[in-house]
Amino acid sequence: MKKLIICIFLVTTSCYFASAQHPSFLFTQDEVNEIRAEKGKVPAFDRTISETLGAADAALKSPISVPVPIDGGGGVVHEQHKSNYYAMFHCGIAYQLTGDKKYAIYVADMLEAYAKLYPTLGFHPLHLSPVPGRLFWQTLNESVWLVHASIAYDCIYNALSSKQRTNIEKNLFIPMADFIMNGMGDNHINNETFNKMHNHATWATAAVGMIGFAMDRLDYVNKALYGSDETGKQGGFIRQMDYLFSPDGYFTEGAYYQRYAIWPFVIFAQCIEHKMPELKIFKYRNNILKKALATLIQLSYQGEFFHINDALEKGLSAQELVYAVDILYNADPSDKSLLSVAKEYQQSYLPTIGGFRVARDIEREEANPIIYRSGIFHDGRKGEQGGIGVIRSRDSKLNSALTLKATSHGLSHGHFDKLTIAYYDNGNEILPDYGASRFLNIEAKDEGHYTLENQSFAKQTIAHNTLVVDENSNFDGDIKQSSLYHSDIVYSDFMKNDFQVIVARDTNAYHGIEMKRTMAYVTTSFLQYPLILDVLQTNAENAHQYDYPLWYNGHFVSLNFPYTKAINELRPFGSQNGYQHLWLEAWGQNSNSNTSSFTFFKGNRFYTISTATTPQTELKMLRLGANDPKYNLKNATAILVREKNKKNHTFATSIETHGNYDVVRETSDNLASSCEEVKVVIDTISYTAVKATYKGGHSVLLCLCNIDNNKEKTHSLSIEGINYTWNGRCGIFMK
Repeated sequence: MKKLIICIFLVTTSCYFASAQHPSFLFTQDEVNEIRAEKGKVPAFDRTISETLGAADAALKSPISVPVPIDGGGGVVHEQHKSNYYAMFHCGIAYQLTGDKKYAIYVADMLEAYAKLYPTLGFHPLHLSPVPGRLFWQTLNESVWLVHASIAYDCIYNALSSKQRTNIEKNLFIPMADFIMNGMGDNHINNETFNKMHNHATWATAAVGMIGFAMDRLDYVNKALYGSDETGKQGGFIRQMDYLFSPDGYFTEGAYYQRYAIWPFVIFAQCIEHKMPELKIFKYRNNILKKALATLIQLSYQGEFFHINDALEKGLSAQELVYAVDILYNADPSDKSLLSVAKEYQQSYLPTIGGFRVARDIEREEANPIIYRSGIFHDGRKGEQGGIGVIRSRDSKLNSALTLKATSHGLSHGHFDKLTIAYYDNGNEILPDYGASRFLNIEAKDEGHYTLENQSFAKQTIAHNTLVVDENSNFDGDIKQSSLYHSDIVYSDFMKNDFQVIVARDTNAYHGIEMKRTMAYVTTSFLQYPLILDVLQTNAENAHQYDYPLWYNGHFVSLNFPYTKAINELRPFGSQNGYQHLWLEAWGQNSNSNTSSFTFFKGNRFYTISTATTPQTELKMLRLGANDPKYNLKNATAILVREKNKKNHTFATSIETHGNYDVVRETSDNLASSCEEVKVVIDTISYTAVKATYKGGHSVLLCLCNIDNNKEKTHSLSIEGINYTWNGRCGIFMK
């Protein structure tokens, strides 16, 4: 497919660029005419046009300001340049929609002001990034600026004189594109970034390619599509489409950065579709951009993306997703669930033909519901580097989701969190993933950059709901080592009515230690809500200390064992690898029962974590915030189960959702857990069986084959005088 695209490119570009037309980026002249003709027929889209014109008119009322760069994200000057590219974007589109030259004049004046400023700029005075920009503190922002400016330039191109175009291109666009591709002076790090497989490179190639289209610069377009050497073997947009997404459409950095990356992917793809339709870019790699959007939607809960890796709170309402939904729906309107994404979470549209058609088809009531499903979203170019498993409740009224992460590292935004889990229920994040420590665009907080605590805590293994060995992070916190390996999803079954399961394995995160984790989501007749059984197995060559933390989002209710609460003085739980940021609030051991339970509530539901323990098991209640002088860390809490001097160990846990709390009526019911015992009844090389017992004589028995993933193979175990037989790696038996 790539060879075909290269051949088509070489045949078509010369004749195309000889007859370049404007506008042809986000819309063509025919599409502009259609939008004008449909005015007044779709009220929701009319509002979008009014908002766009309103933003353009507001820009006209302010004097043009292109200050010398001095600050980082969130700073006054940074935000001015950001505001400027949005102003040009809105005014460029306003010119096309209205034909009023005042908008074109504004964009022209702005671009000429930048053409005067840009040649005077060296590297940005702040040294926050290894890839510094000129106009912004990092080159990434320069690329984003150029993408928007390119769209504006395309919109007003025919309104400019040849003298204006020459000035703007010679003094602004050409040097900016060259800088993004190659850097400046002795610093050529931009060339390395331009050819990377990374979301920053996607923005860079989109920026250079789009301004290349606008200026009829075949050399820029060729480098954008196929890398600096124009072969497609080292870099370029097409190679990014090949390498950055798995066949499922999963982006290796996680959903949060997939959101950001899909923006330049769909914008540049739309330009390519208009400029070079023969490439059929939206069909490339079996509709990979469409799959990427579908996967993004699936990796969300209540409209917010799962907090995988360096994630902040973003979701389906983000402007990047508005672009993706409108552009990809226009390219292929067969998926009517995209209309529900726009209707339920966005309620805004691009002022383009895609935005119009989304708004129109919603008004025609063509929207299909979004179907969230259980599944595995594979990582890696060929889908061979593990993946993320998601289990959803079959009854949408229950509104719960469980994730198990067993991926590759995730490039520079990845975390050391092999086999971590997260649980979402009743509209809340119950067992959360920390995400990133960053205050985006708040200049007073580390210039809006990632805080130091992002490295010292958020990326560390202890910040996640997974195994920590000897208080060390996976791969000793070495990203180069972590990037060499990936975990694996070795088994999954989502077909049974009362039982869904995912099994993941890792053998590299800790030298000489194998980890296996089984997450079972079980619907019973005797529990109020579906039950989660978590079985985390370790096999090691030598004895170690194993920590099993579960971060919880809610208010403490009770523990079933005696504990000591730190009242007068708190002390850090450790000294490094994230432990230095934890306050030890309470500690205890359970000599009265072989099951230790902790209950908390969030919203109007209760949650009980019950874990198989011994009298030697140490139990810790932790709170985040130690050694955090700038208050950069969240107020987060965890329970931690510690086993010392163990080679092989199985953590077996029941996570039970129960009860109801009504703060208005001041009532609560079923607040006590039904779980009486969690016990590992068999644990051999070949088989493990965990039995969880509940009130009323009920039980759930989870049987696991540890060495065979064949779904057709039959297994049998005799447990407590009863024979149990099942097919596949996992069997579930309820009483």
